[in-house]
Amino acid sequence: MSVAEEIAQRLADGDVVIIDGGTGTQLQAEGVPMDDEAWSGRANLEQPQVLQRVHESYIRAGAEVIIANTFAASRAALEPAGLGSRVADANRNAVAAALRAREAAADGRAVAVAGSMSAFCPVAMHGRNEVGPAAADRFPSLADFREQAGLLAEAGVDLIALELMEAPSYGRAALQAAAETGLPVWLGLSPVRLDDGTLGADPELGEGDSFAQLVSKLADPALAAVTVMHAKPDVVPEAIDIIRSEFAGPVGVYAESGDWAAPEWVFNGLTPDEYLQEAIAWADRGAQLIGGCCGIGPEHIAVLAGRLPRRARRDLP
Repeated sequence: MSVAEEIAQRLADGDVVIIDGGTGTQLQAEGVPMDDEAWSGRANLEQPQVLQRVHESYIRAGAEVIIANTFAASRAALEPAGLGSRVADANRNAVAAALRAREAAADGRAVAVAGSMSAFCPVAMHGRNEVGPAAADRFPSLADFREQAGLLAEAGVDLIALELMEAPSYGRAALQAAAETGLPVWLGLSPVRLDDGTLGADPELGEGDSFAQLVSKLADPALAAVTVMHAKPDVVPEAIDIIRSEFAGPVGVYAESGDWAAPEWVFNGLTPDEYLQEAIAWADRGAQLIGGCCGIGPEHIAVLAGRLPRRARRDLP
C-alpha cells in the first residue's frame, strides 16, 4: 500500500490526520528572506538546506502530511521575479528537500509528501491595485498548471494539494492538470467574510462567487479531499458545513493565524493552545485533515499531534 493509499484508508476509517504548518512563514521565521515577487519560492533555489530543516521540524512535531514548498513555484509566480528559467529547478528542489526530510525524520512513520499548486501570482502577493493592469489577470494558466503538475509528479510527490483556488476559471484548469497526473488531488479553498456577512472568495482573487457557489463549481466527487486553507479560524466552521453539504468525501482544515504585510508574515496570532481549541471544534464538525497555514509553526503542530482527538465525528448529517 502506498503512503497516499494509507492516508486514504485512515480517512475512510474516520481518523484525523495531521498536516504540517506554514512552510513559507516558517522559512521566514528561520531567517530566510522573502522575495518581493516570488515570496518563499526563491528559497527553493537558494536555501534548500533550511527548507529541509523546516520540513524535518514539522515531521518531528508529528505531521503525517507535509506540503512541499511549491505554493509560489509556478511559472506565473516565478517569472515576475526574473526566475522563469528556473521553474523546473524550483519545483524539483522543493520536492527533493521534502523527500530528504521524510527520510531523515519520519523514523518509520508513514508521512505523505504533497505537491502544492496555487493561484499565487503578483495579484495574490500585492493585490490588483498594486500590480497594475498589465499583471492584474496573470493568474496561472492551464499550461502553467500542467507544467508544474508534471514536474511535481516526476519529482515523486504522493499527492497534489491545490491551494488558494478562489475562482472557477483557474480552479478548473488546476483541477484538470492535477487529475492528469493520476495522483490523488486535494482542493484547497480560502474563504473570507464579505461585507454583507456571507462567505466568499477574496475579491482580489475571485470572480464574485459566494463560497457555496465556488464549492459547487469546483468540488468534484473524484477529489481525495476538499480543504479550508489559508483562512481565518473564525470562518472555518461555516465553511466546513458548506463543503459537507456539497461534497461527500474527506474535509480538511489548515487555517492561518496572524497578518500579512507583503512580503512578510506578522506573527501576532493564536498560541498553540488557542489553535488547538479551534481545531477540536473543527474535528467535532467532521474535519479529518487538520494542520496549519501561514503563522502556524512546529510548536502548534506538536500540540495538535499530541492532544487533538484522533477521531472525527461520523454522526453528522
